[in-house]
Amino acid sequence: MSSIFMEDIKDCSIIKIKDSVDLFLNDDHYLMVYYMNTRQRKSFRINDSMVNLLQTIDGKKSVKEIVDIMLNEHEVEEEQTRSVIEMLYSHKILTPVMTEQSFLTAEEVDRYTRQINYFSEFSGSEIDGLKAQKKLFDSHIAVFGCGAVGGNIAVQLAMAGVGSFTLYDDDFVEVSDAARHIYYDENSIGEKKVNALKRELLSINSKINVETVDNYMHPDSDVNSIITDSDFIINTLDEPYIGYTSAKISRLCVKHNKPHYIAGGFDAHLASTGELIIPYITPCVECYASHFKVALKDWKPKKHPVIDRFRDIGGLASMSLFSSSFASIEIVKYLTGITDINQSFKIRGEFLFHDMSLKYLNLRKDPDCKVCGKGAPE
Repeated sequence: MSSIFMEDIKDCSIIKIKDSVDLFLNDDHYLMVYYMNTRQRKSFRINDSMVNLLQTIDGKKSVKEIVDIMLNEHEVEEEQTRSVIEMLYSHKILTPVMTEQSFLTAEEVDRYTRQINYFSEFSGSEIDGLKAQKKLFDSHIAVFGCGAVGGNIAVQLAMAGVGSFTLYDDDFVEVSDAARHIYYDENSIGEKKVNALKRELLSINSKINVETVDNYMHPDSDVNSIITDSDFIINTLDEPYIGYTSAKISRLCVKHNKPHYIAGGFDAHLASTGELIIPYITPCVECYASHFKVALKDWKPKKHPVIDRFRDIGGLASMSLFSSSFASIEIVKYLTGITDINQSFKIRGEFLFHDMSLKYLNLRKDPDCKVCGKGAPE
């Protein structure tokens, strides 16, 4: 067996078919494998010996016991059985059964079992799924802006198991927030959003550590310590406006090499996916600004026919939830490391309400960017 395989599975290891994998025979000649979480399908030519092997792998027997059974009862040579087990393992069909592990408590495993199961299909074995979950527990997330999108992201990350948050906002809960904020509560009308959101996060998991910062974002606001103390930063702060807060926060994040996500409404695009920014790998805020400067150079706003308009832009709770859910998935992918950041992360997209389509930008990192490229100060 390969050295990588032997590091994970030894003769004493109990193995099983992964819970997220469905197996069935096609015409008695092909093993069809369906990965329920990733929706992938694979097929393998099969014989009676392999069918017997799969029936023997029941989650109760060790590798050595399985090898012995195949040899003594089905006359299959040891090396042949081991070779097939290794092949099944390499295709993420088999996993060692967890008998002891030091990552999570039994209570934590029980609470996040379906999520761990999901992670393990991407990363390999169930132990890898546990490690991915542990990364969420150990993460400290700063959330600038606790409105519909920022608050919804925080709630979803708390449900996923993120262990520590810093919430930054100075706004109050208003009655109109009922239409968009997941954490909205009639009893919290008039309360600071950071306090209402903190209470919601603690109601999800009382063990979460939540710090609140009741501040308005001014040009001279010092948020360096919040950024340097966090593992990941999220910005949905739209006061004074999202473009300004994103530029300020993103430049600091790039300076301190902190991954961050810019989410929320962009110039009335309330269902934007937002953008994951990994310093020096993905486009930064300045790259986006340069892109739009060129793309919109000939665009001029039209005079609106209605003079007296309400200051708030319209939107639906489902639009905010779409943006926050998309962002939450991307953030979880990054924090757990279950996918390749160079291949799986999307550049910002806009969800178009009228035809339910999702349009992505064709944007590349600017090599001469003054923030993250060759033009950046040393």
